[in-house]
Amino acid sequence: MQLEDGYELKVKGRSKGKEKGEPKLHEENGTIYLFEWKPYLLAGNQKFTLRLLNQETEAEEIKDGTYIAEFQLRNYTGKSIMEILKDGQPLLKKPIEVLSSKVLDIMGVKRDGQTFKTILNAHEEFYGALLEDIIRISPSLPFSIESPTGFIPEESDDSMNELFAYHYLRNNGERIREAFETVLRRARRKLVEEREWMEPYEVTEVSPDTLLSIAQHSEYLTPAEVNAPIAEYLHGHVPTRVLSSRKYESFDTPENRFAKYFLETLITWAERVIESFGGKIDLSPVKETLEELEFIRSHSLWGEVGEMEFFPYTSQTLLKGDGYRELLQLYREFTAYSPFFDNLWRAVENKDIATLYEYWAFFKLANELGEILRNPKLHIDVTLEGRLSQGAKAYASFRRGWRLYYNRKFVKDSYSVSVRPDFSLVKDGEVVGVFDAKFKLDFPDPEKFAEEDEAMETSPSLETWAKLEDIYKMHTYRDALKAKFAVVVYPGRRSVFFKVNREKKEPWALEDLISGGGVKIEGVGYIRLVPGVRG
Repeated sequence: MQLEDGYELKVKGRSKGKEKGEPKLHEENGTIYLFEWKPYLLAGNQKFTLRLLNQETEAEEIKDGTYIAEFQLRNYTGKSIMEILKDGQPLLKKPIEVLSSKVLDIMGVKRDGQTFKTILNAHEEFYGALLEDIIRISPSLPFSIESPTGFIPEESDDSMNELFAYHYLRNNGERIREAFETVLRRARRKLVEEREWMEPYEVTEVSPDTLLSIAQHSEYLTPAEVNAPIAEYLHGHVPTRVLSSRKYESFDTPENRFAKYFLETLITWAERVIESFGGKIDLSPVKETLEELEFIRSHSLWGEVGEMEFFPYTSQTLLKGDGYRELLQLYREFTAYSPFFDNLWRAVENKDIATLYEYWAFFKLANELGEILRNPKLHIDVTLEGRLSQGAKAYASFRRGWRLYYNRKFVKDSYSVSVRPDFSLVKDGEVVGVFDAKFKLDFPDPEKFAEEDEAMETSPSLETWAKLEDIYKMHTYRDALKAKFAVVVYPGRRSVFFKVNREKKEPWALEDLISGGGVKIEGVGYIRLVPGVRG
């Protein structure tokens, strides 16, 4: 494939596998499609650096005037940017999307006579299935944010996204409505005193400034047509306008400006959620909340309230006033930065299927474990600075002290090895088992593990190492955390469990592994989880 400025991109040699792996160009948007695990060569006529997926590769000169950078996209599918740099300065940027033939097997598409379009369509279908399932399953988990007790004002919504806003609005509609209704009933006012020129009959209070304005502004004096006492002191004249003060109560307070700002923000995000997810999921709770917010916005009070220019975070009214303190709490929860949803939305935008599968697997496990352990509820913990609290992360809770943590780190102070499994199942504070989500299709059986290990020594390959690495990791988790089981969640075809007594169970399901009372079987294994398919 010829690129601009004399650069050429091609697959290296004869690519293994049924798909040739040749790069493809999307004629309309300029995206270059590449394939996972395929080796590629980028050639140019000058020395350059290739930057891709946060890694830089220096081109090597193979002959006079010809430089080549070799790269391989391992364990990544989705969108990215390929940059060509010279002396640190960008020369060329090209959008890329990495595809994987594994998706064909997951979607049940035959490889015979496969084409690039077949693979691309399978990717779009699998991506859509993951996203729809995440949106469909996640609302079934009641959602709460454990918000900070202190407050650092953050008025930016850069980390906000439609998926988080959907969960927030869906689960907090009643709280939002009650808080705003309380504010409207008990809206705080301030006494405003304004100096202005007015006609004498409008004056309610005479001050020294009023008298000075009469003496100093002769342009407002006119001959008296009637006998007025003041005319005796003004050579027969009377004032037509005088400077005085007008006092009145106004709703235009910093606290009400905050309430108006938050109201407009919620309406904007509700509209974005409906636009993004319309027709895909049940949006009736969000639509109902939006209707209530628009009704609240129609109140005449907001007409005299200005725009928020600064955040009144020291206001006692905002901290303690009825309705206001509830709005502040809701605002804290709405704007608290959550890497859980931020990273999920980034994966959605980048079509990062491996990461999406990991998030989907968490929701899927939480949902299915909820049927076994009962009363599932999703929690997001944030610290004062808005970051996820160390050790808590996001988790789903169940009855009788069960919790499924997402990406929780277990540090050396507690365990002999510092590890961070994708998902850890905890009972009353003790690790019971771990799950790791892998966007892969096959894993070696323990009885065949020695053969794979020997193959790695005699004919090493990245694919074989990736396969063995997960088996090593499962045993590491069990040993380091004293867990009773370690399971790989993957979109393959088989569900196999190997008990500690070497007995093999195939197929198996989560209800075979665990019950509300505890773990039923111990060992390692892998379980098939695919969007739209149970078990």
